Amino acid sequence: MEKIVLTLVMLAVSLNLTAKQKGAVQQPDEQEKALVQRVYEAQMSGSDSEFYKAHGEFMLYLENHQDWEKYYRTWVNRVIYEVNKKHFHRAYTELHKITDDIKARHNEKYLYLSNMGMGLFYTSRNQPEMGEKYFRRALKDIDAAKNPVGVFNAYLSLAQSLSFNRPADAMACLDSLPQQMLQNPMYESGVLGYRCIIANKMDDRAAFDRYFAQYDSIRQQQPAQFNAANLQQVMVCRCLMRKDYQGALAWCDSIREPMTATELRIDVYEQMGDFERAFHASELRDSLKEADDREALEIQMMDMSRSIDLLQAEKEKADIRRIQLLIVGIMALAIIALLIGMLVYRHKKNRRLREQFLQLQEARRSTQSGQAIRRAFVSSIQEKLESPINVLRGYAHIFNNPDFRLKPEERPKRYKDILAAAKTVESLLDPVLDSYARGTSGITDEEKEVCREALRSPLLTLIGTVEVIIDSNGTIPQDEYMQLRTDVCRNAYRVSTSTHQMLLYSLYGDDISTPKDVRIGLNELARSVLNSYDIHPSSIEKNRHLEIAFKTNVADDVIVSVSPLLQELLNCLLDNADKYATDGTVLMGCHAEGDGTYSISVTNDGPGIPSEDAERIFEPFVRLSSSEHSLGIGLPLARRLALSMGYHVFLDQEYTGGVRFVVTGIS
Repeated sequence: MEKIVLTLVMLAVSLNLTAKQKGAVQQPDEQEKALVQRVYEAQMSGSDSEFYKAHGEFMLYLENHQDWEKYYRTWVNRVIYEVNKKHFHRAYTELHKITDDIKARHNEKYLYLSNMGMGLFYTSRNQPEMGEKYFRRALKDIDAAKNPVGVFNAYLSLAQSLSFNRPADAMACLDSLPQQMLQNPMYESGVLGYRCIIANKMDDRAAFDRYFAQYDSIRQQQPAQFNAANLQQVMVCRCLMRKDYQGALAWCDSIREPMTATELRIDVYEQMGDFERAFHASELRDSLKEADDREALEIQMMDMSRSIDLLQAEKEKADIRRIQLLIVGIMALAIIALLIGMLVYRHKKNRRLREQFLQLQEARRSTQSGQAIRRAFVSSIQEKLESPINVLRGYAHIFNNPDFRLKPEERPKRYKDILAAAKTVESLLDPVLDSYARGTSGITDEEKEVCREALRSPLLTLIGTVEVIIDSNGTIPQDEYMQLRTDVCRNAYRVSTSTHQMLLYSLYGDDISTPKDVRIGLNELARSVLNSYDIHPSSIEKNRHLEIAFKTNVADDVIVSVSPLLQELLNCLLDNADKYATDGTVLMGCHAEGDGTYSISVTNDGPGIPSEDAERIFEPFVRLSSSEHSLGIGLPLARRLALSMGYHVFLDQEYTGGVRFVVTGIS
């Protein structure tokens, strides 16, 4: 990280030198000098709030004066500040903002600065190959004749990235620096210090002594203009050249950046022959590198998320364009049909009436045919999703048991199964929503977006979490892994349940009655549903204890004719009770009614529902609380299934001990 500090100083100094080279026309005024000084002092103080405030004021000043070169150079200076402070996410975000701003203002000639920033970012993250890529891009875009400062910084930064693995190439890169820039002691001392470091890596004692003599001369004779950014590293190298190991370790202790200090200590211990201490230092370096790798992974995930958002935005624009074209086409067809109708009505009234009658019959047949095709389409999707939904439910069930354990070597196979199932659901998500939109009731674009958000959010979270577990290859600490596993359990349950309910809601959305051809005992049916129901994973997180109980006043020999969908209906009511119960018991009861029919009730002790919302809760996508992010389709699905079977489901408003839903009309 000391290398990046050096570049930061170079960039800061270049702000003043550039103005001096351009002459009196753009000589900074007193206000600009004061702002530059404030930024420098805040930067040296290490206070984020002071730096951001001073930096923002200077950026506003440069923007008002439209001095775009200083504006973007100063912005990159903030990126380097964030990197030095290890605010990698902030640095990465600022780099994207710089690039977007340059393109928005059509200032493409300054794109080399954003490439410089990207190179510094990746070099600081120990990714020198990526750093070299962006530094070479920057060099390609810089006008060397007009911008020697930019060329100097680009070559110096490229040398830094090359020094990781190719020190000879790094030294050659330093030889390419513009010589007129080296007339400034600040620049010359910084470059000489870096030459010393590279010469040490190359084990070139003669070159090191030559460069160090010049470096130390500036240090002794011109201390005010001496660049001390890499002084500690240079002195460590000098001590190693002289085999002064204690002196080298003392200089290592003065380096603030842990990774750089640790790597230098490893070199010292190895030359001392103290391989035990070198081994311990290597372990420390590896732990620091692992932390850096985790942060780099987070950056990559954010980058992927940003790309997904951009693709989604483009898809939404395309959808809007298609809708606009469809509307224009419909309007054109409507105008043509109106003109034709007027002509036909005027000349052949009877024929027009007959044609309208035939068209009405054809439309009815087309509607019925379309409903059959849509139901067949949804059924085919349901068959494709049945297996992945069962996989997600199965894993949610076993992961819901905290005593269940997976060995690290078993995890990749299990989580790859979950990942494959989740991606299958993701690939079929839009067809499911489209099929629902074409149903008898249909949904608005806003409601469709609610569905997409409620389904896609846990799905993408599930996929991201599983990929993290797979990529870790069993190296995640156990407590962190258990938390990730809990997240997988919860989201797998949400995805499987929501997708299953969405399919059912679409499949039975055409007001078609469902045959009740299964003969079964009423009590037997209710007990079977209760025995097969699993407590929702979120219940465990609520630190509550739920009991599931059954009560009946119907004889066990009472047989009723039902559809298998009745079990799905009761599961919807149990899900709702499970979700909102605070403690105590979820009770299912069977009751004999006075008209010879039977009813089934599901009761919980959760908060009551206001009477004005008693019917609204059966409307799709209704959420009584703004903090809810569920699909909001469980109770509407229960009512739709009830109607298809000739039953009625409603909220018992006379019950005051919590919430009770009742299904009536069973016979």
